[in-house]
Amino acid sequence: MTGNNQGVDNIKMHLNQINPKDKLLILAKRVIDGTGAQPKNNQAIFIENQQIKNIIPQKKLNNHPELNNYHKIDLNDTTILPGLIDSHVHLALDGIDFKKTTEEWKSPAKTNKRVKQELENTIKKGIIAIRDGGDKIKIGLNSKRRILNNEIVGPQIISTGQAIYKDGNYGSFLGPGINSKKEIKNEITRLYNLGVDQLKVLVSGIVSFSNYGKVGQVQFDVDNLEYIVDLAHSLGLEVMAHASSNEAVQVSIKAGVDTLEHGYFLSEESLKLMTEKDIPWIPTVVPVANQTEVPDQYSDEELDVIKRTYKLQLKMIDKAKELGVRLGIGTDAGAYQVRHGLSYFRELELFNQTSLTPLEIIKIATINNAEIIGLDQKLGSIEANKEAHLIGVKGNPLNDLSLLKDPELVFYTPINNETKLSQLEA
Repeated sequence: MTGNNQGVDNIKMHLNQINPKDKLLILAKRVIDGTGAQPKNNQAIFIENQQIKNIIPQKKLNNHPELNNYHKIDLNDTTILPGLIDSHVHLALDGIDFKKTTEEWKSPAKTNKRVKQELENTIKKGIIAIRDGGDKIKIGLNSKRRILNNEIVGPQIISTGQAIYKDGNYGSFLGPGINSKKEIKNEITRLYNLGVDQLKVLVSGIVSFSNYGKVGQVQFDVDNLEYIVDLAHSLGLEVMAHASSNEAVQVSIKAGVDTLEHGYFLSEESLKLMTEKDIPWIPTVVPVANQTEVPDQYSDEELDVIKRTYKLQLKMIDKAKELGVRLGIGTDAGAYQVRHGLSYFRELELFNQTSLTPLEIIKIATINNAEIIGLDQKLGSIEANKEAHLIGVKGNPLNDLSLLKDPELVFYTPINNETKLSQLEA
């Protein structure tokens, strides 16, 4: 095992890579396994072949036949949780200066250097997987390739490559626009051949900060969006739909998208349909809420719109919980005032302002998100045969969720490069 400081005996090291030959026994004061189950105290976690082999109470260790074959790491002052997951980011953007960042796309060296740092910062914060919502020059997909090839360190990336949007509408920085079903088919086929994991489609524009309740127009009708979804599904690709306004949400639901992103101004009726169809909702509250951190950039009227908008979103999260909608946590990192890694914990804080309990929020951030991004067989919970991606925090995050901001320890396994991205444009 390697880390910022060498040697497994040093329990103060922060980022720790678990290698294939490591056989570890982690003694934890408390384990929150990510499934929604209540925490278990004084647990022993066995790790072998980069996977969790078993979890047992420490009091049963004396009878364990292979105890001496494992290297013991005593973390009996620490709560162990699954690594966190961000289900909606844009690595192509830095969250600070949209114009400057997009201009730097012309300089791959600058962009790669920035993204490398963003990815390192993200995994050091205990975020061990992300889903990238695409960009015009496929920075997210290229970053996935770089991690798979062990060129850089970072979280596992589920990538959409580029987004599909209707030409002339919102989305020009996310991909090439399309105008017909023929172009839709060509674009989806091209993205599939590039090795994307999911498909991103823009069903609406963005939320206005000037006019409360106003959202950019709906880009696709049910017929065209259903065509996109059916074609994606025929290729084994799930569809994440950018959709704000209840009209856009309704179109998305009727077309059968797999996840609903943003969803500002959706209705209770839409939430009921999402429950029936089991369509997860990723509310992305922080891109709106964080605008209040820069009040000098908005008029008093605009700030009022911003506050009303994100507070309504929090109320609808309460309603979603009541109705049984499956929730995910995504930050839209890269959007203005939304920083990679850092703003994730602000999103958790905002969720904590709803009726959701800290235990429920942790479940959403781990196993729910793993299901949403399609990695739940590998990540998202502390269970036998899952990959050993773990974080450790001092104290009990169920009493203080902000403890997750600064993990004492992060354990991760390097990605086994089984994915072929040979056709990917560098």
